[in-house]
Amino acid sequence: MPIHHIVLLKFKQGLPPADIEKVKSSLFSLPSKIPAISGAKYGTTIHHPLCHGFDTGVIFVFKDEDALRNGYMPHKAHTDYQGETAPYIDGQSYKLIFDIQSDE
Repeated sequence: MPIHHIVLLKFKQGLPPADIEKVKSSLFSLPSKIPAISGAKYGTTIHHPLCHGFDTGVIFVFKDEDALRNGYMPHKAHTDYQGETAPYIDGQSYKLIFDIQSDE
């Protein structure tokens, strides 16, 4: 069954727009580098009152949990992305990862 890997990010306060675009570009380029990602949707928040300050998000789709755990998580492009973008994200409370299994 497909897995939807939801990633929400909150950037550090005062981060220059060029750095924000760098992080978003890096995140949004992962599907072209990681074959295990079978689909993706990206976006920027429209600031709902309950968005908790998150700035951007992505939903990656994987054919199954194995593709997520073994094809994506250890992939060099993913681990490189994590290391390169960590300085722009203000700690673990500013990143939300939520995985759901769906029937579609």
